[in-house]
Amino acid sequence: MTQVFDEEIYDIVERGLLGKGLTEAETLKLYQVPETSKEAAYIRWAGQELSLRAADGKAEIHAQIGLNSTICPKNCKFCSFASCNSSRKGKFELDKKDVLEYAKIYMEDGANLMLLLTTASYSFEKLVDMVGSVREAIGDDMPLLVNTDDMTLERTTALRAAGANGAYHAVRMREGVDTEIPVETRTETFANLAAAGMSLSTCVEPVGPEHTPEEITEATFRCIGTHPVSAGVGKRVAVPGTQLYELGMRTDVSNANMVAIYRLASGIEPRLNCSANTVMTAASGANLAWAEVGTNPRDTVERTEHGGRGASFAQQRKMFLASGWEIVDGPSQGWML
Repeated sequence: MTQVFDEEIYDIVERGLLGKGLTEAETLKLYQVPETSKEAAYIRWAGQELSLRAADGKAEIHAQIGLNSTICPKNCKFCSFASCNSSRKGKFELDKKDVLEYAKIYMEDGANLMLLLTTASYSFEKLVDMVGSVREAIGDDMPLLVNTDDMTLERTTALRAAGANGAYHAVRMREGVDTEIPVETRTETFANLAAAGMSLSTCVEPVGPEHTPEEITEATFRCIGTHPVSAGVGKRVAVPGTQLYELGMRTDVSNANMVAIYRLASGIEPRLNCSANTVMTAASGANLAWAEVGTNPRDTVERTEHGGRGASFAQQRKMFLASGWEIVDGPSQGWML
């Protein structure tokens, strides 16, 4: 028997395609759609259509350099760095010469943005020094971000003065339950970044099979409310040795659906919609991908590019080209410097 297309879902998607965003009630309806349904396929098409318009058919590849894997006291149950998990032991930090070599390689590859990732255990003074050294190496035009611990205004101001343009920062799914970080601490950092003149990249993540459409909708509108320069939805990677490993992962189809829904919910802004980690997500509205080296919270090796899950710049470029995107040439067009 032929399945009848849900007209209410069709109408919501059509409103989303106007590029003005959706209401929370409309977005919840889309997150409730079964991932393999006709309606889900239409949602994915619409997400791609709106993202192509939002970014003029251009995708970006951002470069992440993980600086350390020192055991982290914040105890995020999904993270390989957390002290409450058994994924890692001991202390590992990249030397500055290795970080600068990675930055040089990424500049030669054509990365559109550079990001330095640390655990909460990393010395803040060392991070400020590293930001300054990387800024000198990559020049003034290339956007430089940090992904680190929560920060006071004094710290965001110091990072801005050292050469950082912004930060990746997020309220994680079930923050304060699956982590030991209060939501208020995260939102204070958002405010401190803005006060220091730093831009924000964020995401609805890490989404697992246990998270409900209502939770994902709430997280979506929390992200939209921060007015980020990039955002989207990322599924949780199940890392062996972490407390949430046994809960498993969402399918790539589910991740593609969520990527598309975020685009429709947020509207024509922001230009960059993440995360493109498969051809399917890149064909469903995600036009931001990460190439990764060094340490990685979704991995257990010290250098994720050596037998780990970190994708290379060439792999991400191939994925985007296979999905109908062009790659931005030069510094990011989605970031305010």
